[in-house]
Amino acid sequence: MNILVIGNGFDLAHRLPTKYTDFLEFVKTFKKIKKNGKNMEVDCYATPDSHIKAQIIEHFDETRQEEVEELSDLMENNFWIEYFLDCPIYQKENWIDFESEIGRVIRSIDEDRDGKDFYGQIHELTVPYLRDYFLREGAGTECDGFPGRMSKITYQKLRDILIDDLYRLIRMLEIYLHSYVEGISCTGILPDLQNFFFDKVLSFNYTDTYRKIYDAESLSEYDFIHGKADAKRTSCANNMVLGIDEYLSEERKNIDVEFVAFKKFYQRIYKETGCRYKNWVDDIKSGLPVQNTKFAYIDSSGSKVYQKENAGRHNLYIFGHSLDVTDKEVLRELILHDTVATVIFYYSKDDFGTKIANLVKVIGQDELIRRTGGNTKTISFRKQQDIICNADRRL
Repeated sequence: MNILVIGNGFDLAHRLPTKYTDFLEFVKTFKKIKKNGKNMEVDCYATPDSHIKAQIIEHFDETRQEEVEELSDLMENNFWIEYFLDCPIYQKENWIDFESEIGRVIRSIDEDRDGKDFYGQIHELTVPYLRDYFLREGAGTECDGFPGRMSKITYQKLRDILIDDLYRLIRMLEIYLHSYVEGISCTGILPDLQNFFFDKVLSFNYTDTYRKIYDAESLSEYDFIHGKADAKRTSCANNMVLGIDEYLSEERKNIDVEFVAFKKFYQRIYKETGCRYKNWVDDIKSGLPVQNTKFAYIDSSGSKVYQKENAGRHNLYIFGHSLDVTDKEVLRELILHDTVATVIFYYSKDDFGTKIANLVKVIGQDELIRRTGGNTKTISFRKQQDIICNADRRL
């Protein structure tokens, strides 16, 4: 069995604007065009991708008004949007940083209310930015920029506002990825993956990039563990997971559940993303003979021909994933098998070093040493090759 695990670095390798900074620049540009008019020069806006700029202008026409209005409503008075546009963390590029900052805010609120009545008023808050919006002097007055939100509110009300705004942000991201990013032409193919057949693809991304470029016939089985973007469905049907990791102690995590809706495991269950990869793990553990699919040749019609071959191990390829501890449990279930040969791709020496350090957090130092050398070796690292440009092809 050949398994491919992909993270956001996979989309970035195909030059798609899927960093969270790209998304926030899209929000800034959308707001400016809405305020100043679509006939203004496109180049005056900050969004780095010219296709996205043009798409925003195009989508303001009458045929896309419903989507434009939805985006406008989602952006209006959204705490998280305002927070990140003002926050220094905005200068970073990783979704992990984005989620970590959400976690920092939620944890700070939770710690501040420790020992206080969850349904009582907030008197002090450890996050200055939140205090600016929710705790202005004069109980009963509205917060500037957040009409209808009272300056003196309860922890419960604050929690409800922040989770609602987070879900609104996730829907914004869904529209951005599906309606804007997935319409960009991809002009290249990754040689590391070009002639591979993967029985299973575990994607931590919300986009469907791999299937569209490498698996047009949908021969692989997919597990979108964090959900998949589809702007055509309703907001309520969104199944994208964007949240935080568990921060409570073993004693508290099963008792203090007031902020559980922000956590990834909760969102996976609530949004029913599924965990198909667990079935793959069961197959690995079964001990049945291993058969892997291998590229054989290209036939006279130009189609790729693959053949099954007996093998001693399953193959696991990890491309574009940071190996961050946030996905520790999933990665451990796949990597920690003596019958799985794992190849981890990296794009630079710095990235190589980061991945080694992160893998220590995931499987532990002793396990990493054992699996990267000698007769017990199951993990190897490989520098990814540059993308090969070809004729434009619409995603």
